[in-house]
Amino acid sequence: MRTLLLELRSQLESLTGDLPRVTSRRMFGCDAFLASGAIFAMVWREGRIGLRLPDALLPELRALPGADPWRHRDMVVRQWVLVPESFHDDEDRLAPWVRKAHAAALERGPTSAKAKPRAAAARRTKRKTPVPRAPARKTRQSRRKV
Repeated sequence: MRTLLLELRSQLESLTGDLPRVTSRRMFGCDAFLASGAIFAMVWREGRIGLRLPDALLPELRALPGADPWRHRDMVVRQWVLVPESFHDDEDRLAPWVRKAHAAALERGPTSAKAKPRAAAARRTKRKTPVPRAPARKTRQSRRKV
């Protein structure tokens, strides 16, 4: 299995070598490919290549024989498709889908919390004047003379 995963990673590396702003890293125990920080492809531990596509392109790829939705437990993960295993050996059929997933990732941009400010934080305005603080409490001194 390890050899298959390395081969699939190598294949994605060769297909994405000429695409702009592509990086790869380990995510969820898998090899992930990102475009400007947005994930668009993964080599799943089960030995399949998964692509993240916009809703408009999903039906076309999912309709191909051998394509499967990516499932996590009982749930189908939205926007992810496991490409047909026959694509693993056919770069001419896989390459256009990798390019489409890459283009969609560039358009979508990164989705991490670090990349996007939260709505509440974006609405906050900085104060121009500092908030006055309450005066410090005086401590009681002893009246006893020494």
